[in-house]
Amino acid sequence: MSQSSSAECFAVLEAVFRSELEARLAYSALKPDEALKVKGLRASSSLRGRRIILKVACRRGLMSLAYTLLEYLNHLKMIQEASSRLSEAKCP
Repeated sequence: MSQSSSAECFAVLEAVFRSELEARLAYSALKPDEALKVKGLRASSSLRGRRIILKVACRRGLMSLAYTLLEYLNHLKMIQEASSRLSEAKCP
């Protein structure tokens, strides 16, 4: 019986937004990332009011899990920055 060289790692990330609209925007922007099929990596998310809950399971090692979470955090940061700029923008 062969044994995997890496243990399976799990993480749950919860992001809370200022409004349900901002949370829906972020959720819609992140959802396509889940469609990518990468061997040994599974991600799913759910939207609950102002919160997005992201669950990741990884058999590719701890660093792969860390990089996956970093990607999601970077995407969330860009979405929040874009949302802030849009809310601050004034129409002429």
